[in-house]
Amino acid sequence: MTDHEVIDRVLAGDQKAFASLVVAYQRKALSLAERLLQDRPHAEDLVQDAFVKAYSSLASFKRGSSFATWFYRIVYTTCLNALQKQRRMPLSEQIDEDTNPVWIEPSFFDELGRAEVEEILRDEMSQMSPVYAVVMELFYNNEFSYEQIVKITGMPLGTVKTRLNRGRALLRAALMKRCPDLEVHNG
Repeated sequence: MTDHEVIDRVLAGDQKAFASLVVAYQRKALSLAERLLQDRPHAEDLVQDAFVKAYSSLASFKRGSSFATWFYRIVYTTCLNALQKQRRMPLSEQIDEDTNPVWIEPSFFDELGRAEVEEILRDEMSQMSPVYAVVMELFYNNEFSYEQIVKITGMPLGTVKTRLNRGRALLRAALMKRCPDLEVHNG
């Protein structure tokens, strides 16, 4: 069943149908919230809040839109509002616009194994500022396009691209420091 069909069922009174949307989006929503908040229990609470908000706002969902984009926007806004209340989010960060994508030699994956590489990348992203990590999370883990990230975050397209490039540069630097023999190239 598609997201739109599930939404139609919920709006027709089948409250239990919403559970399938929770199952489909909970893991990635939690991952996004954790990147923003850097606090798993708080992220879990806010993802639950976001699902409640989505459920209660389902009637205002625009039929031609992507549910994923709409819902992740709710998650993102819920987390930002919580951060602003706690004053944990820096107002601005310097962004280096002259960064390039990261290219890692395939032999690196052969030597370490996929699970270990994924663990290194997760660890390095958890150390990264949420300003960059969130955009990288949306682009790489959730596989959203630039345009979808713009809709979710409300950032201008140039800012999304810059933060993604800066996140790549930070990841490249961290990987080179952690694995000095790694060949990392600018793309």
